[in-house]
Amino acid sequence: MEPIEFEEPAKNHSQSTRIDTAANEKGKNSQFCSSKHEVIASSAHGLGAVNVRSSSGAGDIGKGSTWDDSDDANTKFDSKSFARKSWLRSSMSEKGNVNLGTIQGPCSQRQRLNGRSDWACMSGADEAASADKHEKNERLSREGAVMVENASTVLSKPLHMGTLEATRLQDANVMQPSSSALRNVEFHHHRTLLLTAGLDKTIRLFDIVGGKNHHVKSVFLEDLPIYKAGFCGDGSKILASGRRRFIYSYDIIHGSVERVLPTMNGKIRSLEHFVATPPGTSNPMLAFLGEDGNVPLISLKSMSCIASVKMNGSARSATFSSDGLQLMTAGEDGVVYFWDLRNQKRCIEKFVDQGAVAITSLASSACNRYLAVGSDLGAVNLYENTAVQKLSNRAERAGDREYFGNPNSGGLGDPGMCRSFGKRPTGTIFNLTTEVNEMNFNADGQILAVSSHLKRDSLRLVHAPSCTVFADWPSSKTPLQYVWSTAFSSCGDYFAVGNARGRALLYRIHSYGA
Repeated sequence: MEPIEFEEPAKNHSQSTRIDTAANEKGKNSQFCSSKHEVIASSAHGLGAVNVRSSSGAGDIGKGSTWDDSDDANTKFDSKSFARKSWLRSSMSEKGNVNLGTIQGPCSQRQRLNGRSDWACMSGADEAASADKHEKNERLSREGAVMVENASTVLSKPLHMGTLEATRLQDANVMQPSSSALRNVEFHHHRTLLLTAGLDKTIRLFDIVGGKNHHVKSVFLEDLPIYKAGFCGDGSKILASGRRRFIYSYDIIHGSVERVLPTMNGKIRSLEHFVATPPGTSNPMLAFLGEDGNVPLISLKSMSCIASVKMNGSARSATFSSDGLQLMTAGEDGVVYFWDLRNQKRCIEKFVDQGAVAITSLASSACNRYLAVGSDLGAVNLYENTAVQKLSNRAERAGDREYFGNPNSGGLGDPGMCRSFGKRPTGTIFNLTTEVNEMNFNADGQILAVSSHLKRDSLRLVHAPSCTVFADWPSSKTPLQYVWSTAFSSCGDYFAVGNARGRALLYRIHSYGA
């Protein structure tokens, strides 16, 4: 019996023809690639450099190639498809090949938006860095959560004036926005933890990790619309206050909420405004702004009043020095008072703020280098070297200062006070037209954030060493709305803005961090 032969369908012939043609094309391309190929390699700044290397290894341009891809040699583009991309069209040859050595536009654009990719750096120091990382991992596995790396190390070089590179990220509270104005936003001083609070009676905590911000915890206080909230002491507790005679204390570690009625020497109807000593101080305390110039001091350990200071007029703002040993207060009389908390809580110096009718905000930088004083007219005066020196108790007049005390006593133990009538500020900022409600320095004291919630988009960042405003950010297109609160992270790389819509806007400052 003869075998039966079957004919293949016509479509199979065409398919095999296409396969043979593709194989031939692949062979030609392989032959072309063997002569020379071009490789794009990451530099120390991500995709910012282009290395061209022949197959023989000679003619290397640049070092540190992380990977090689042979398909990059015969990469071709249709110039008609990229009519709008001038950077790509100018780097194309007549045959459609791309001159990889001239493509720098998209690389710099990626660096501006996403930061620097130091992970791609292939330098000789990588082995030492790898060994150091391995040692840290070993230590972390042994000690666990006990090891908290100090996050206060920030920019080691001076910040240039004029421009500031910032990129907007996803809103910090996008997972759970607030239904009221955010009166408080604050970063934890050791971790990437952000606190938000407002009149919706809820404290919310978010973990800020790059572009992904996770909601950690929410605490609802049913009988307290929150006017002021913040981390206190070593950062393990959050205090919240409002127009009540009590405050709430939330323990982050144990998750417990405690209602506290502080013991006061006098009668205070409202505890809505307070300031806390900086973290790391030996005697943490709170200063509440009371009536008729009274400022009671509450110990965080016993939650009782340990002292009280009184100034002329009403107290509208206060701030502690970076070491927690001095308290500065100001109010309606336009005078800044300095209180020594070590020596019977007495006033050791005061000066009249230049050009101010009433002082509405105070802020002190790290190491007491700068003191910012904001007025109801929108002007901000910046004073340098605000640390109060030991004053002589002799009655004398030297220049524009007048000293009061016992003229017959030469000892330093008698009380004395110094009043500066004509103390001149280092610089003055006139960029706001309504009263200044919020001021914050970053960790190294080079940037000052000044804002007012009475006018839309009233936020400026000031370069403190030169007393000038950064011109490029925020711009007229930055969607700030009515700003109620601002905060810098402990490393200075994040900046949060709380507005009247209940959104915590988050920005990355590229001059800080990795």
